[in-house]
Amino acid sequence: MSLSDRLSDIPEGIESDDVIELRKALMRVQKQLLQAKDRTDQLVEVTHQAAHDAVLGMGAIKPVAERSLPKGKKKSEVALWHMTDWQGAKKTTSYNSEVMYKRVMQFAEKAVAITDIMRADHPVNEVVIMFGGDMVEGLFNFPSQAFEIDSTLFEQYVNVSRLCVDVVRYALANYSKVTVVPEWGNHGRIGSKRDNVPRSDNFDRMCYELARQLLAGEKRLSWQECPEDIQRVEIGNYKALLIHGDEVGRNGFASPGAIVQHANRWRSGAYPWEFRDVYIGHYHTHAEWAMANGQGSVYQTGSTESDNRYAGVMLAASATPSQRLHFVDPVKGRVTAAYKVWLD
Repeated sequence: MSLSDRLSDIPEGIESDDVIELRKALMRVQKQLLQAKDRTDQLVEVTHQAAHDAVLGMGAIKPVAERSLPKGKKKSEVALWHMTDWQGAKKTTSYNSEVMYKRVMQFAEKAVAITDIMRADHPVNEVVIMFGGDMVEGLFNFPSQAFEIDSTLFEQYVNVSRLCVDVVRYALANYSKVTVVPEWGNHGRIGSKRDNVPRSDNFDRMCYELARQLLAGEKRLSWQECPEDIQRVEIGNYKALLIHGDEVGRNGFASPGAIVQHANRWRSGAYPWEFRDVYIGHYHTHAEWAMANGQGSVYQTGSTESDNRYAGVMLAASATPSQRLHFVDPVKGRVTAAYKVWLD
């Protein structure tokens, strides 16, 4: 029973020594609660200010000038970047935060170079960027993780957010319109799986939101929200799902057959939205599998990371760093060209 409840049970007009002491104790507890709340509010304010200052310390974000793009009489296509599994702050024999930045921006440069080749034949004025999750390495996935990173969670939050900003700004400099579809992954989880933390409270999602706010003044940019762990991608008549990949299988691992079977069940009506293709990351390998209807595909995209010892030992798998670039016909609603962009 609380102090307030005990006091409320005492008849009016009776002020014994015990009652007086109870009232004093209640006042002390209320004062302590107010002090604790003030400390919490101050910590929240300091944290927000620190994140704000850390991002600003990396340089001011200037408005992006629109590039003059070639015009053509043929029908336009839309570029589609699937960027996933950056594992920001992961440290291996050949990977760290600096390598991450170079490889991510290398993909953006290669994607624009390939787009310019396409533009020699037909217009490609728009791009959709799918951020697929595990952009941060996190700190709560396995016991030794704290010894396999080069940045704290705070630094991961700042660095990955800023890298998302740099990618989007580079796209804005080379396309007339940019749309971002973000998805969060398992490495962004806060606490262990047993902790009572909502799945959507995720470090990936926090990075996306900070990047979105930093770019709020860009009129040629649209940025979707990601409250759920399945995102919808819509480019004209083209519809696809973006998932991270840990949603399928037990403990986040599934065979290719299980992944495709899961996608086919969604396609047959288990997911309440009609779509053609599914994009996933998580497994750090590049692959493509046909769906049962013979039209759609499941597209799996690699990672910018290299030398993942966990994958080599536990899954007997290894992959060369890569990301995915597609071009989409928004009228016919299908992929017209697919590229595996090497980043080693």
